[in-house]
Amino acid sequence: MADRELQEQRLERILALGRTRFILVRGVLGWGATTAVVWSLLMGLFMEGWSLWGTLPTALVLFPIGGYFWGAFMWRFFFKQHAEARGQQPT
Repeated sequence: MADRELQEQRLERILALGRTRFILVRGVLGWGATTAVVWSLLMGLFMEGWSLWGTLPTALVLFPIGGYFWGAFMWRFFFKQHAEARGQQPT
């Protein structure tokens, strides 16, 4: 299969999730929650006096909010890529 066909199949799978599910799964959970946990753990390891339990709850609120916006941005990016690959104007 050509690279272009593989790319189109990948975009089809992404768009098949639907906007809301993509943003929640890839943005809020995939990026936001994961980054919150990793960031909190790293801060606890490298910052003296840093409390994991003091920062994790805040991180689990703030990073997923950022993940929502990241997911929405990426959804739009993939949607435009898909439309351009099919020779359509993105809406």
